[in-house]
Amino acid sequence: MTHLLFLLVLAFLSACGSSPASVGSGPYSRIETYAGTGAAGKGPDDAALRQATFYLPLDLTFGPDSRPYILDWNNHRVRVVTNSRVSTLIGTGELGDAPAGPAREIGLNHPTHISFDLQGRLVLSAWHNSMILRYDFATDHIEPICGNGERAYGGDDGPAELALINLPSSTAFDPAGRMYISDQENQRIRVVDLDGTISTAVGTGEPGFSGDGGPANKARIYAPIGQAAPPTSRIAIDDRGTLYIADTFNNRIRKVDYATGVITTIAGNGEFPPNPRGAADEGVSALAVSLYWPCDVAIDSEGRVFFADTFNHCVRRIDLDGTITTVAGQCGQPGDQGDGSHPQKALLSRPYGIELDPDDNLYIADTRNHRIRLIRK
Repeated sequence: MTHLLFLLVLAFLSACGSSPASVGSGPYSRIETYAGTGAAGKGPDDAALRQATFYLPLDLTFGPDSRPYILDWNNHRVRVVTNSRVSTLIGTGELGDAPAGPAREIGLNHPTHISFDLQGRLVLSAWHNSMILRYDFATDHIEPICGNGERAYGGDDGPAELALINLPSSTAFDPAGRMYISDQENQRIRVVDLDGTISTAVGTGEPGFSGDGGPANKARIYAPIGQAAPPTSRIAIDDRGTLYIADTFNNRIRKVDYATGVITTIAGNGEFPPNPRGAADEGVSALAVSLYWPCDVAIDSEGRVFFADTFNHCVRRIDLDGTITTVAGQCGQPGDQGDGSHPQKALLSRPYGIELDPDDNLYIADTRNHRIRLIRK
């Protein structure tokens, strides 16, 4: 996908306006820029956090080594923060077909997400390559572990390395070590079992909304498709094995219970066009609120669910009682301001990714502002 196509999609699908929500109480009280200058760019490498430049950064993940790994999406690279400096771990910075080989000699095509397997190896969703790659820290090499680059569907009940996937936007591992893949254009969540066999865990392959209260593999989910589709529909798994899905085109957050395999909606009324209502959306049932293209989801240490309400330009939280709170941004209002102020007074622009560190500090990929923002607990 070209840079231009993605930017056209972003410009075309603008969010609805609303009055800012009132500033509420909670553990988060100040937002700041963690990394990035705010200007799109490719360098310099080995730069201080606020001197590094990114081009539409899409996500951030903490590794088992406690370092943050940043998806520099439109620079086709994975960056890593070491001692408050940003350097490149994977990718040449140029488009490529993601062959196996030395990590910094490989061209990627818009990588979207990082996770880590139980052995501590980095697993990369090479989105527009339609491959899942694995990076070995011991050898500094990358290799494909699912998909061959063909944008198609195939391979269920066979070995994952021979399966076909189409725009895989993220992966997540359950407590047993099974790998789940958000197979975006195939309208499925796939799972790779411990023996390496792949199957479908969620979705029928037909886009739409259905199935709440029933088995997840009979339900329909809905993700953007086509050459100009943006990367969406990321997933997360909590410590109990419950799967959470940003069901992007359905404007909902859904979950799949680990014990029963039943899918339910936990946020979003599915309304389109969306209708953000400012303060009226605070503290009410998450099922009553209008979302707009939620793209990422994360779970804190207490089991609260955070999500990037991307085209509403805000980050929201589903509390343990099922009510919703805006954590950062003014839903419906894009912008780039607010550092040093309360997070609800700040403005974001298309935040595509979120991450919580072990202390529940919140990191936001403020994508169109080319920054990573940080809200400390």
